[in-house]
Amino acid sequence: MAPSKESEALGNLFQMFSEQMPQDNNPFLARIVYDQLTTVASEATEVTYEDVKLPGNYRGPAKWVKPLHASKDHVLLFMHGGGYNFGSLTSHRMLCAHLAKASNCVALMVDYRLTPEFPYPAALDDCVAAYKWLLDQGYKAENIVTIGDSCGGGLATTVPLKAMRDGLPRPGAAVAMSPWTDKVGKDSESMKTNVQNDILSTPEGTAMLAKRYCHGGAKLDDPLISPIYADEAETKKLPPHWISCAGCDLLLNDGTRMAEKLKKAGVEVVLQVHEGQQHVMEFMAGTAPESDQSIKDIGQWVQKTVGSRR
Repeated sequence: MAPSKESEALGNLFQMFSEQMPQDNNPFLARIVYDQLTTVASEATEVTYEDVKLPGNYRGPAKWVKPLHASKDHVLLFMHGGGYNFGSLTSHRMLCAHLAKASNCVALMVDYRLTPEFPYPAALDDCVAAYKWLLDQGYKAENIVTIGDSCGGGLATTVPLKAMRDGLPRPGAAVAMSPWTDKVGKDSESMKTNVQNDILSTPEGTAMLAKRYCHGGAKLDDPLISPIYADEAETKKLPPHWISCAGCDLLLNDGTRMAEKLKKAGVEVVLQVHEGQQHVMEFMAGTAPESDQSIKDIGQWVQKTVGSRR
């Protein structure tokens, strides 16, 4: 089926990004441009928001996202995308609200530290600390879902990996939208085949962001950076995964290969590939039918998997 007319809005916005992004590597200005992602979504109704200060090192307060009548016992730990360099609670608030409503869960958005100021492991450490904080607040691990897009989709997998290495219990599920799971990139065929289809990213830009995240000697193939390189012994311990990919995305094969790896290790995994769509097509929450259907499907799966059904 051909993409809807409404879905073209995301590609148009990504084209604006390529034209307006500052060329002087100024992260402050680049983040202002990136925050315009919020303009392609609509406000979710019957949702309230509350800032909360988490213990530890963060850019700013976290944000509770609370749909009316949502389960108080189930929570999404939401980690935004942006190549570890961009993105904020502003850019992803509407997306997170729609996902929380669909999942019948409250959500905690983490304002983790960004590169280039704070390379690996700052983002991962902040998100794992937020996960531990949720456990300390009384949330059961099996009722927590790690969820994110792009690099946040990678964190949706690496946070459980790091949490288990730290002796914490495994979360109940993970949702990864257009996940970035391979910072090496040489084995991702879509890095070549989708060069002309992906409006947002280039292989060179993706490699630059990976290098920036790993500044200081971290290895691109570290499983806590690129979960596609985790061994089978660790992979099989991961929670059930929902992976959503976009057909035009450079990172398409990051998602499909991760799904294959999880399935081979015996982990429950659902893979959806949205043909003709751009990176994180769910950004168009409330404005494009493809996005709304994906979010509905994710929500139904989360409700079934962690028991948050109404």
